[in-house]
Amino acid sequence: MLAPAALAGVLSMTAAAEPPRLVSITLENDFFAGFDQHYTNGIQAAFLADLAGVPEGLRAATPLAWSVDPQAVVAIGQRMYTPANSDRDVADPRDRPYAGWSYVMTDVRTRAGGTVDHVTATLGIVGPASGARQTQDLFHRLTSEPQSHGWSGQLHNEVTLMLGFERAWPAVAQASFGDNHVDLSMRVAATAGTPLTYAATGAVLRFGRHLPSDLPATHVSLGPPRDGFRGASRFGWYAWIGADARAVARNLFIQGNTFKDSAGVGLRRYGIDGQAGIAAVWPTARVGFTLVHRAKEFEDQGGSDKFGQLAVSFAY
Repeated sequence: MLAPAALAGVLSMTAAAEPPRLVSITLENDFFAGFDQHYTNGIQAAFLADLAGVPEGLRAATPLAWSVDPQAVVAIGQRMYTPANSDRDVADPRDRPYAGWSYVMTDVRTRAGGTVDHVTATLGIVGPASGARQTQDLFHRLTSEPQSHGWSGQLHNEVTLMLGFERAWPAVAQASFGDNHVDLSMRVAATAGTPLTYAATGAVLRFGRHLPSDLPATHVSLGPPRDGFRGASRFGWYAWIGADARAVARNLFIQGNTFKDSAGVGLRRYGIDGQAGIAAVWPTARVGFTLVHRAKEFEDQGGSDKFGQLAVSFAY
């Protein structure tokens, strides 16, 4: 029989040999910023999955076949969009339409070294089949908020497919101040598909202690956020600010259905997000909160939008 100390040593070596399996829960909602309009809610669960357990035929398919890591991100999520005035039975034709989107996503890192590349594939459904109306009705009942009245005019059912690519340059500039550090990271991205097609570029400036190698809790963008947190070597924290600028060719949630006539409004082709957040990280957990200020996305929009994001990662 192994002595307790020897048994503990065996268990610790096993734990070190096998990286923790992590799940990240992301909640985006405008109530964090005191609003209830436009991009009103998003929720996603992202799992860091071991590719060795994926069937070989699927592992050989794009984008999993391109992974340079033994792990990939697999996520499910739902988003909902509403006009500013949700008391009307018939939505304002000058405002963005009601829309729901449910999706599954996979994301892999495709390059190592000085840059970090990601390829993302997303399959989803827009319209009543997304279940977004039922989700919002349930939430409003639980919180005693008024129900939205215009969901009968939401976008029609439509299957969506989207591919995305991102290249990031972590810590292109950095400095230390005693035990604290600051770094600047840059990124470019492009997304193409029936729900969203755009190109973007952004930067993130962080300040904190024991900065982890990943970028902030998750990128806040028009597409579904990916989250592949892989843990940190030790406890750390940071505050950060960032900005993303984009040129948009297609936004189904504003312009309406791709293959059917539906509600929709004119798209603004250029946009920008300002972001500020805080995060704390551990080897097997992370908590981050972000506030986002998003410039006008469509013609006749009354003002910019604000929403918050809470992201929590933990081992399972």
